[in-house]
Amino acid sequence: MVSRRTVIMILIIIGLVAFPLLFESKAVSAPSSDDQGPAWILSTGYIPWVHPLWEPPNSDMEAGLFALQAAFGAGIMGYIFGMWHAQARMRKKEENKEK
Repeated sequence: MVSRRTVIMILIIIGLVAFPLLFESKAVSAPSSDDQGPAWILSTGYIPWVHPLWEPPNSDMEAGLFALQAAFGAGIMGYIFGMWHAQARMRKKEENKEK
């Protein structure tokens, strides 16, 4: 049996996802700050003195590498939080045994 609270939370999440898709579908995306910042800096006459060692050949590969980096970081964080959780459970189990 699913609790009322769970159903309400699921409906709220669905609403938060569906609202932008339904009502803002005709919105034009503005240029991002990632595009505006470097253009403004170069317009001031700044000449970069350091260049990347390697640039991905296309934006899809760059996005894939970024996703891989994010997944790797999330895996490390998950491992650390899992270890903390397991250690806390073991400590609690030992405290209950001593009583």
